[in-house]
Amino acid sequence: MNQLSFLDIEKTKPDGESLRNRGMKRALQHAEEVEEGWNIKALDFLYIYAKKNPGRFSGEMVRLEAKGIVPDPPSLRTWGAVLLQGSRRGWIKQVGYTKVTNPAAHQANAALWESLINR
Repeated sequence: MNQLSFLDIEKTKPDGESLRNRGMKRALQHAEEVEEGWNIKALDFLYIYAKKNPGRFSGEMVRLEAKGIVPDPPSLRTWGAVLLQGSRRGWIKQVGYTKVTNPAAHQANAALWESLINR
């Protein structure tokens, strides 16, 4: 019988980054299924927000400012994928962490961002 050793099993387990990426991809796909073009609308909004707000900000601040401009995605966590895309495009960078104000999130830690546009 060909059994996997414990070390082989550990190697096949996905790491945190790949699980995060999978979850973000799934959230973006779901947002697109519900609202075609959602990702582009959210990215456009993030770019404009970062351009107008050179200081530090949270994803929660971006999301709240986008209300009425960008439709809410099925999961508000989808905004995390948008922020990561903005970071990869060089628009913003993560500079630390802050507590979220949404009571349902129980003061969870969230990334703190800073705009790199207009520097």
